[in-house]
Amino acid sequence: MTGATRHRILLPAAALAAIAGLLGCGRGGDPGSGVVWRARADADTLAVGDALTLEIDGRWPRAAGPVHLAWDAPGDSLLLLGIDSTRVRADAGREGRAYRLRCVAPRPGRVRVPAAALVAASGETLALAPGPLVRVGGRIPPGVPADLRPLAPMASLRRFPWWLAAGGALLVAAAVGTLLWLRQRRRRRDGLAEPPPPPPGIEFAEAIRALLARELPERGEMRLFAQELSWILRRYLGRRWERPALASTRPEIVGWLPATGLCVRDQGEIALWLETTDRVKFAGHMPLLADARALLEGARRIVERTEEIFAPPPAEEDEGRQEAAASGGTP
Repeated sequence: MTGATRHRILLPAAALAAIAGLLGCGRGGDPGSGVVWRARADADTLAVGDALTLEIDGRWPRAAGPVHLAWDAPGDSLLLLGIDSTRVRADAGREGRAYRLRCVAPRPGRVRVPAAALVAASGETLALAPGPLVRVGGRIPPGVPADLRPLAPMASLRRFPWWLAAGGALLVAAAVGTLLWLRQRRRRRDGLAEPPPPPPGIEFAEAIRALLARELPERGEMRLFAQELSWILRRYLGRRWERPALASTRPEIVGWLPATGLCVRDQGEIALWLETTDRVKFAGHMPLLADARALLEGARRIVERTEEIFAPPPAEEDEGRQEAAASGGTP
């Protein structure tokens, strides 16, 4: 967050909803009190996974003391990606500030953006700007029929050579079964067992070490580094949450994030991270060395927070230590 750190987001969702029902204006602030407060969005229609920018700016008398922006993102319809705060010029005896909030909608539908309130340090609401109504559509524009015709004419089922297809399938199944049997027989003969795959967190750490050993950023191959890093994190998310993340698009991954148990802030960080790497892979964006390092640290932070969910509870750890101590070993 840029700007003064003392301007933080409060979460009075119920109070804002009640005030929004009483005030129906699109521009907050009482002209007699000298408060100007307004909110606007950069679009009223967007697709699932696209970013929505909400711009909030206002000016108020300096005598009002410290003020804060109060805004709450509903986790079921909007994910907060980030917020910027900058100070703007105002008349003598007045303060001014502009906020820029970036959100993403994980599913289609009609979304009412929550109202933005200007709250004094005493808890008094100085002004309220109701949020706009945004329509979130699918990836196919409304009114455009999807072309579901086959790429080639379908063969007639009566003319299809079923006996040839069945014979070929049997031959393939027999060949695969023979290869598997020979491999298992060789492993039993050599006394080797199929090693289980490492846990997702350990596999991620090993893949990161192998990626850094290639020294792609040092050789100026920033785009290749970002692509490989995106593949590593997507594989981790897919294994950890048992989802086909490698074969899924960014909107599809963002759509199942609310079911993972991660908090809204962590979900927004993953969505922003995937959006940044998609710009590198598909939009031709060339990241700088600082951007590559930020992507690496962001991936590590996402994995660290995700691993905290799957960490064993303290009670199980204490029981493991007690059993190890009783057996004379180490936990």
